[in-house]
Amino acid sequence: MNILLLTHSYPSKVNPLKCIFIREQAKVLSQYFNVSVVFFKVDYSHFGPFTRYSFSKKTSDKLTEYEVTITRSLPGITQIKFLLDTYRFIEKEILTKSTPDIIHSHFSYPGGFLATILQRRKKIPAILTEHTRIKAHFRSWFHKQCVIYTSKYISGIVTVSNALKNEIDQIYHRPITVIPNIVDTERFELVKPKTEGITNIGFLGGLGSYNKGLDLLLKSASLLQKRNYILHIGGDGVLLNTFKKIARDSGLLTNCKFYGEISRNNIQDFYSRLDIFVLPSRYETFGIVLVEAMASGIPVIATKCGGPQEIVTQSTGILVEKDNADELAKAISFMSENLGSYDKAAIRNYAKEKFGQSIFIEKITDLYYMISGKKRTNYL
Repeated sequence: MNILLLTHSYPSKVNPLKCIFIREQAKVLSQYFNVSVVFFKVDYSHFGPFTRYSFSKKTSDKLTEYEVTITRSLPGITQIKFLLDTYRFIEKEILTKSTPDIIHSHFSYPGGFLATILQRRKKIPAILTEHTRIKAHFRSWFHKQCVIYTSKYISGIVTVSNALKNEIDQIYHRPITVIPNIVDTERFELVKPKTEGITNIGFLGGLGSYNKGLDLLLKSASLLQKRNYILHIGGDGVLLNTFKKIARDSGLLTNCKFYGEISRNNIQDFYSRLDIFVLPSRYETFGIVLVEAMASGIPVIATKCGGPQEIVTQSTGILVEKDNADELAKAISFMSENLGSYDKAAIRNYAKEKFGQSIFIEKITDLYYMISGKKRTNYL
């Protein structure tokens, strides 16, 4: 089966971690199918209303990745040019060579909208995986209409959690399949117990907004009666210095280690330092870092903000109310005092069995064959 994957968010040289989970999905899919990824973006640094798109191509085994760049146009016209140029690229560079059996898009706009146009014009079945709050795409009347069109006509919709499914179902009232994000659990190793006396607490997330709740974690840490802990903070963003100031003003700076952005090559090393992992987000559709920590055998603490409620169990961690610093502080104290009651090997096995490669590929393969109408000849 030939899969065409469409997305506007994908790792690149400029941003190697952006939506890396989509690339990991593509790599896993390419073990079973022929996969072509079209990653399309606008170059806002260059004004070229009549400039033709440019692209690069990289092939490895059964995975081909195209990075398509469209230059900026006049205000209000850039989005139209973006969609038209990408459509022309797919028509010329992809469809003239082979016809995909199915188009798999990520995010309702622009990937899902473009996939729906291709589905209706080229008669190729298409599905959409939505990763974020649907109303986040309603940036203008134009964007909203594109998302509504997509939700109405695309052949299938996938969400990464039941929480997101319920949110979208309230708006569109159509069948939705839940397939959690894949996590390459094999790249993580079971961490060894640390030296007694110091609790190593980890946080990893983007620091471009307050959504990941690092401010809440810092406030909770300041409430802990014992200061026998180190906060290992991974992530970068425009608010990094703001969070450092919060730590300094709270008297926590000596208890904090700010690592900046953690590369994929160093992520296992980051988790290997930890006893506990905390994700105090205000909103999550999934929570990949929680699964990565679990794959390392680390118990986790997360907020009841959507996706984490479908990941964290009593045997793998603790769930607390979001924006509740007191409750989070109590959870951290309880877990640090009862680390021995958490079975690291069982936590890792749970992550592998529920979020590993095999469960993802089985579910997505079933959906591909159902949507495409093709007869399935192989079973994994």
